[in-house]
Amino acid sequence: MNVIWIKDGNFVNLNEELCCAIGNFDGVHLGHQQLINKSKEFNLKSAVLTFCPHPFTILKKISPYRQVTPIFHKIKILEQMNVDYLFIVEFTEAIANMDKLDFINNLKKLGIKSVVCGYDFTFGIKASGTIKDLAKYFDFHEIPKYQIDNIRVSTTYTKELLSLGNIEEVSKMLGRNYSIIGSVISGKEIGRSIGFPTANINYADYYLPKNGVYAVKVKYADKTYLGMANVGNNPTVEYSENIKLEVNIFDFSENIYGKSIEIVFYQYLRPEKKFNDIKELAKTLENDKLEVRKYFKHTGNMSR
Repeated sequence: MNVIWIKDGNFVNLNEELCCAIGNFDGVHLGHQQLINKSKEFNLKSAVLTFCPHPFTILKKISPYRQVTPIFHKIKILEQMNVDYLFIVEFTEAIANMDKLDFINNLKKLGIKSVVCGYDFTFGIKASGTIKDLAKYFDFHEIPKYQIDNIRVSTTYTKELLSLGNIEEVSKMLGRNYSIIGSVISGKEIGRSIGFPTANINYADYYLPKNGVYAVKVKYADKTYLGMANVGNNPTVEYSENIKLEVNIFDFSENIYGKSIEIVFYQYLRPEKKFNDIKELAKTLENDKLEVRKYFKHTGNMSR
């Protein structure tokens, strides 16, 4: 996949004829995948056009804007979907205030002949452009809302499920297990002192699931390990104002500070709580570890 960053509004002509899916694609959920797969059905090169930072950082002044899949994770998923081109448009005030016809002309400049969008896609200053405008200038393909069990699959709904800790439903919406990719940063090493060393994760702009303990798998250096992750404020020892993401990787002893790992979430186990002392915490973690192994054994998902 060719990844092309478009900065300062410099849309470039690739001398290719493209069918392009356009949208924010946060989560790259099953609804998004309908658009992306549609772009590959024609006798044209497939392309995806998205924006970074997320438009809400400009339009709604939300910074950082928490996402299900920040841009680096989105790129990884799209690569796996075998898209030919990915255009990442730097979203600025100028892009937000671009006239709808200027936006359309820039799409033409890229070599886009066919466009795939969701039924509710808008663009241009004050969302003045709609899919009806695109249909005037391109071979246009509208994708209707995608539903599972009569519920519309959307990024907003996915985030609601994450806030409830409903990982199984989140994964159903995404068509894959929900995961977070981040680098390992130094911590207080309190877990190590009680027999449960944890890797502290820089989770960047991810939208985190509900505080609590989760059964997870951890991918590192082409290997997969069982583990348990905690999302929360560490109420028992060294309370943190900022929410932390930590993972205890089973049967693992490598030094991975500064390395990137992927935490794949499978099930919410229990809420985070404040224990009376370290001993009570250690005992509960021992039980959590047993529950994680039991979960993966029960689901037939023990393989790494």
